Amino acid sequence: MIVSISPYAGLCLLTAIFYLNFFARIVFAPLLPRMEVSLALSHGEAGSFFLFLSCGYFLSLLGSSFLAARVSHQQTIAWSMLAISGSLLLIAAGDSLPFLRSAFFLLGLTSGLYLPSAVATISALFARDQWGRVFAVHELAPNLAFLSAPLAASLILAYLDWQQSVLLLAVLSFSAGIAYLHFGRGRELYGKPPDLSTWRQILRQRDFRLLVLVYTMGISGTLGVYSILPLYLVTDHLMPLQQANTLVGLSRTGTLLTTLLGGWLADRFGNRRTMAVVLLLSGIATSCFAIAQGPVLFALIVLQTSIAVCFFPAAFSVLAGLTAPETRNVVISLAVPFAFVGGGGLLPYLIAILAETGSFRTGLFCAGLFIAAGTLLVPLIRGGDERTAGENRVGPE
Repeated sequence: MIVSISPYAGLCLLTAIFYLNFFARIVFAPLLPRMEVSLALSHGEAGSFFLFLSCGYFLSLLGSSFLAARVSHQQTIAWSMLAISGSLLLIAAGDSLPFLRSAFFLLGLTSGLYLPSAVATISALFARDQWGRVFAVHELAPNLAFLSAPLAASLILAYLDWQQSVLLLAVLSFSAGIAYLHFGRGRELYGKPPDLSTWRQILRQRDFRLLVLVYTMGISGTLGVYSILPLYLVTDHLMPLQQANTLVGLSRTGTLLTTLLGGWLADRFGNRRTMAVVLLLSGIATSCFAIAQGPVLFALIVLQTSIAVCFFPAAFSVLAGLTAPETRNVVISLAVPFAFVGGGGLLPYLIAILAETGSFRTGLFCAGLFIAAGTLLVPLIRGGDERTAGENRVGPE
């Protein structure tokens, strides 16, 4: 039975779906130290899981516009969650490095279908002057996942092993997919087929190319740092795993409010100004991880995570404003995969490689410099604020 729900109910359901989608990709950061011991992996081998996941996510986002042109956004979102459930089952059954790398690649491949269709659906459900606020609500999902994943891992690992924890998540993901098949919005929404001329028009936009690089820096400050932080605390600061996961989880408490604040700041002061200040402050705090100890380190982690999440409501508004409605899913499927591979896959992998040589702190310090450099690039973006969003369009209104 098909049930029609209001736009705000649809937004809440999409936010819940996004939460599980994101949780499924980041929960392996707090599970990683236990997986290293269970499977006898080195830091570099364990860190490679994030790289394989991000590569699958990269290919999925690039190909998602082909699917969205033939299957409605509602169907794309629902079947993505069902496929994520299957990927998690494979990870739980994995007992070798090659098999697990393949399973993580598949997890990225299935989870990447969600975001372009979700952004297109939300931007169709709400007026442009509401985008900053509604995308801020949507962005509560990854921040709640960042908060709850380490805490859930600390709690569940006291009773279950990591494989059983992943099986539980697979069941929840399957249930979410079924729910969206029945209640989700976007049944009538399809993406524009990604012909080469559309791709060329988007790729030729200077603002788009700058946004890809800036978005990479934004993801580095959130997902990239988060992916490696529990391992850093356990190996470099000799912190027990449960304490490290609890610390990382509690540090995310403020992000639920600062995400909403980021949407308000974007609407009040402009997207570019918000993005530039956030990247600068987030990068400085990340670099300071390398020299801080004890309570000062914890305070910096809280500060960095609270600041970094303010980047995304403004960034999504800029991306959504670059193109006409029927090509928004295309621009998202081109921009996000490159940024995700760089910030969410390559960055933590490189830090893990440096950790094997005893240079964990050097890796974090350099990551902070990379993130802070974004503040120099953001002013070069001409479009993106509400007063200029209509100037850089691909296709008809």
